Amino acid sequence: MTGTTFRVPGRLSLYLVALLAATWAVAEADVALVTAEAAVRQITLTGFTRPRAELPLVAETSGRVVSVAQDIGEVIGKGGVFARLDDTFIRLELEEIEVQQERLRSQSSYDQREVERYTELARQNNASAAQLDTLEQTLRDSGHELRALDVKRKVLRERLARTRIRAPAGWWVTGRSLEPGQWVREGEHVGEAADFSTLIVPFALTPEQYAVLMEAEDGARLRLPDLQREVAASVYRTNPGFDPVTRKIAVDLEIRDRIEPHRGGLRAQLSLPLPERTGAVMLPPAAVDRSYEELWVTREDGKRLQVMLLGKGEGSDGERWRLASPDIAPGQRFRLLRER
Repeated sequence: MTGTTFRVPGRLSLYLVALLAATWAVAEADVALVTAEAAVRQITLTGFTRPRAELPLVAETSGRVVSVAQDIGEVIGKGGVFARLDDTFIRLELEEIEVQQERLRSQSSYDQREVERYTELARQNNASAAQLDTLEQTLRDSGHELRALDVKRKVLRERLARTRIRAPAGWWVTGRSLEPGQWVREGEHVGEAADFSTLIVPFALTPEQYAVLMEAEDGARLRLPDLQREVAASVYRTNPGFDPVTRKIAVDLEIRDRIEPHRGGLRAQLSLPLPERTGAVMLPPAAVDRSYEELWVTREDGKRLQVMLLGKGEGSDGERWRLASPDIAPGQRFRLLRER
């Protein structure tokens, strides 16, 4: 029996080809895709809280300590006085100056009246010009002495003020090396005070770490292991200088949340996500196919690529695998091969 050959009309053939293409396009459109993200590694840096500023307390004049207002751990009062030195002799000198000034003011008042009287007599030719000149010179000398005494009085008042060893009000005393009755010399270091109203944590960061910190939209987060809590932080200041030894950037972070105890020496941990230097990417497990102990992923264009598993972690919406291959890069799209 002779075989029969069936011919498909040209129009029908084109229709079948178009139908198959459309079917494949629909199938391709139904394929779920996922975008590879750059793999990151978390690094943790540790610093310690410290006050915003510290101030050495120094005696500005010599003298014997009369009283000390605060001890270590106490707050400087509103008056800002940390300690007082004996000011007896300075006050006595001030009293002496005031007596001399009062005497000179009385003498100047008398000389002024005499000058006015002799001026009138000289106008009537009843007194010589020499007598008038002498009285005017005496009046000028009294004025000079008064001004000199006023300068001495200001110097003594300044010395009197410096018998008070001062510190900024509201700061905490962190050091004390004097007691009542002790003699201190001018320029001697007698204590320390610190401003704990703002706690800062210093870190030394590489340029890469510094860039990640500055790009954080919500600021930094610090974990305080000693208090078992996490707090918000922000960049307080950045040292513009360069350390040729460490080649790092000195950055101080300010703790924005109130913590108790509010003191220095608390451990603070800063975690920063840094991109993997290996070029690894993060993909969900559903995008990875396992075949004979080998792992494969399928690119958006259908090409299968063998990958190496570096580790597992968590992403924003579930588990992620860290995968590496010379043929994949962050931003590429891959097919999901199975249900999540």
